[in-house]
Amino acid sequence: MKVSEDVFKSSIQAYLSNLIDYAGLFPPAQLPLEPAIQNYAAYKSYKDSWMLGRFIIPATRLGELDPYVPLFSEEKRLDISAIGGRSKGVEDCLNVLGADLKKQANFCMRHEGIVAINMFEMPLPPIVPNQRLLERIATETAEYNMQTFCEVTMSLDEEWEMNMLKTLDEIAQYNLKSGHSLGVKLRTGGVTANAFPTPEQVATVLVGCSERNIPQKFTAGLHHPIRMYREEVNTSMHGFLNVFTAGMLARTHKLDRATIAKILADQESSNFTFTNRGITWKDLEVEASDIEQLRQNALCSYGSCSFCEPREDLRTLQLI
Repeated sequence: MKVSEDVFKSSIQAYLSNLIDYAGLFPPAQLPLEPAIQNYAAYKSYKDSWMLGRFIIPATRLGELDPYVPLFSEEKRLDISAIGGRSKGVEDCLNVLGADLKKQANFCMRHEGIVAINMFEMPLPPIVPNQRLLERIATETAEYNMQTFCEVTMSLDEEWEMNMLKTLDEIAQYNLKSGHSLGVKLRTGGVTANAFPTPEQVATVLVGCSERNIPQKFTAGLHHPIRMYREEVNTSMHGFLNVFTAGMLARTHKLDRATIAKILADQESSNFTFTNRGITWKDLEVEASDIEQLRQNALCSYGSCSFCEPREDLRTLQLI
């Protein structure tokens, strides 16, 4: 899978730019705050820093970052994606949202110019959201110029697909009638086998968001570029090249769920090829111009507790 410098500039950079949001605070790494934020500051100076996205932290812990802000500057900014608190119902969710946003506003005021919180990851209550809830989430986060992604928190049980599609319908309905654009955050793994959705389940969300023009981001389990079995979780982990390529092909080629599931389940790295035109999976291609546009507007990034592991695997595949 080795590629030329020209291909790197036109295709790989568009694909991997700011792809990895650093989530060192979260499992399985679950680092204390000090080494996690020191890692992020160091990564900002790496030659691969162009692949680095935001530092992910719960909104409730923002105040703990105050002593570490001097690690950053206006030239080397602390870019943050804040995670909202979990809730059980609509009113609880709105109360949590208000408290989280107040903490974010105060933190940014204290460190104006050095800190930017431009993304908010909002866990929805474990119910299908109504329009009132979505409108409040969108309008209140928009006041702070944040791109907001709603995480569906319902269990991966027999009703998951029905509830997920109903949630996507509600978000699409809201986006269509408003000036805002709420996205969806999909959890693609965890620390146990039962936390990993199947390729068919991930395909349901990729196709569903494509059909409804809903932006996406991802979190958990995407440590490796290509899907592979891992003993530490006793199951196959999704690959981030699988997920993002499948998402891109869903949006550019209008593929059905079965085909998208095949891309997600593919464990053969040679089927994913960067060319001087873009990226291909077998005989299906996404052009570099589409990659760039999709990364900006549709398939944002993914959270990983490691910035090193994905890059090491990319080097093994001779991509960087």
